[in-house]
Amino acid sequence: MRSTLVFGLSALLVAAAPLSGDQMLAQAGSATGLTSYSVPVHFDVRMHRPISLRAGVEGIIYFKAPGQAALRITNMPGPLRQFFKSTYSLDLSPQTWPAKYTVTSVSPTQADGVDAYALQSAPKNDPSVDHVVFTVTQADYTPVAAVWSYHDGSSISLTMQCERQSGGALPQTESISVNMPQFGLDAKAQYGGYALNGPVPDSAFENH
Repeated sequence: MRSTLVFGLSALLVAAAPLSGDQMLAQAGSATGLTSYSVPVHFDVRMHRPISLRAGVEGIIYFKAPGQAALRITNMPGPLRQFFKSTYSLDLSPQTWPAKYTVTSVSPTQADGVDAYALQSAPKNDPSVDHVVFTVTQADYTPVAAVWSYHDGSSISLTMQCERQSGGALPQTESISVNMPQFGLDAKAQYGGYALNGPVPDSAFENH
């Protein structure tokens, strides 16, 4: 009887043990059976420097498991073309985070009044990034924010609203703030309908 009780309590403690930081990040980026997607996205951009302007930008975001994602710009007003390329490798997709970052510490926080975890993380392969802080909800590890800090003093801040599709959290809207030596801007992103698990050519991830 005693051994049965001890075994039961041990099993309960194991089941209740908190996830590690890397496990939390994996939960934030998980999507059961998702191998790829493409999704159109519209950005309302407000540039602060070196010039002041507002513009709409259209693009397509591509993802391929385990960690490839890119934004291909399909329509961009002329004044912005001097500052931006047509294709960018991006970490806007939570599905890329577990493959690219290692969590170094976890701390409780709040996100819009919701209990959350702040996951301080280090890049695995990007020497330009000093660290990243990902914020995920405590209830189900849904990603809600991320801040990238770079060695040159640049930063990119992201808040996001996600919807559960294909067993994972896929962004629906995002607010982005970019602060870099050459320019600064804010943008609102609105995602369209996702095409899940379709073919995505390798050329989608080539920078131009």
